Formats: sequence, structure tokens, C-alpha cells
Amino acid sequence: MSLFGEGVIAIWSDIRAEGLETFYAWHDNEHVPERVGIPGFIRGRRYVAVEGSPRFYMQYETVSPEVQVGQDYLNRLNNPTEWTRRALAYFENTTRSLTRKRFSQAKGDGAELIAAGIDAPQEALSALRRTLLTGVLPELFLDPGIQGVHWLETDRAGSALETEERRGRRVGVCDAVVLVETTRPEPAHQARARLAQAIAAIAEVRFVVPLGHWRLEHQKIKLWL
Repeated sequence: MSLFGEGVIAIWSDIRAEGLETFYAWHDNEHVPERVGIPGFIRGRRYVAVEGSPRFYMQYETVSPEVQVGQDYLNRLNNPTEWTRRALAYFENTTRSLTRKRFSQAKGDGAELIAAGIDAPQEALSALRRTLLTGVLPELFLDPGIQGVHWLETDRAGSALETEERRGRRVGVCDAVVLVETTRPEPAHQARARLAQAIAAIAEVRFVVPLGHWRLEHQKIKLWL
């Protein structure tokens, strides 16, 4: 995928079965349009798990990481609608990271996504960054069917801000996010295996969200900024 802007909000979550229809109606009809309407937000996307968990990966792309801690967004986070309150009650196993795009190569958009949320001590994270950014991701990008490869790093302070939407909820944060988008399932399987091998070779790296495979369900793009 092509990432619009320099900031990405990366969210994984399961939704309890009894709230799934509420979630879908809310996310499609209110939440994504509301978020994309915030100044500096460009696109919202939702993916559903093909293999891995949590069930959903949701992504918002912003002009800059500063938008993600700016007053316009905070105003929405601190004034949730009643529909938002009802929907969020069904969220569980949630990880949400406000990130900055550090590496990105893209040809276009595809429907298949390999993604992971990663934690590591600084030295191990630096080693993994070198491995992925100088070898694995550029190499994957040359493979048939690969549409985009990306490495994102988290603003932990911004991700931990207490807001009304977050109040009373357990929400995890990861240090970094790796994304590979493909046109078809087979290149996605191959990319996942290649990433798993590279990540496993770096000691002390752990998955907050395990390397999984998600498929695009819904997206909305702002037509003008």
C-alpha cells in the first residue's frame, strides 16, 4: 500500500461476538467517516484476519505524527458519541500505537496485509531496524505481487495519553509496526515466512501482536485536505 502522510495510527482488536454487528455498523457509518473528517487525517482502513489474531487491524493515516496528538483529534477522543461508547464496550485484546513512518516503499494498493506489532530493547530494535530496512524489506519489495513494505515507529508518550475513550480500558502499545501489502494470498504467505525468519534471528525481540495475515474489508479516503 501507499501510505498517505507521515503518521499512522495502528490498531488491532478483537470484538466480542455479541457486539460484532454493532461494531460493523458503527465503524462503517460513523467512526471511520468521523476520523477521516478530522483535520490532518487522510485515510481510514479496516482489515479482517485471514490467519492470526486479533480479528481486526485498523489503520488511520495522517499528514504528520503531530496530528495524532493535536487538539482536533483529542477533542474527538475526549467527546465520544453514544454509539462510540456502546461499540468500544465490545473491544478486547486491543493494541493501539501512534506511529511515524520511518521506511516506506510502495507500488500501489493490494487487499492482503502481513503485519506485526513489535517490542524490543533499544539495541535489539536497532538491530532489527537495520536488518529489515537495509535488506529484507527492500528485497521483498522487488518480489512479484508485493505492493508495499513499511516500517513504523511508535510515539509511546502520545500513545499512552489518557482520554475519555481510553478510560477504563486496557490498551497495549508496541514499539514498532511492520507492514507488507500484497495483491494475492501467495505472495503474502511468502512475505510472512521471510519476515518471521528475519525477526526470529534477533534476540530479545518479542511480538506484542504476532505476525499475521489480514484482508482489506473497508476504507475511506479524504478527497481533499
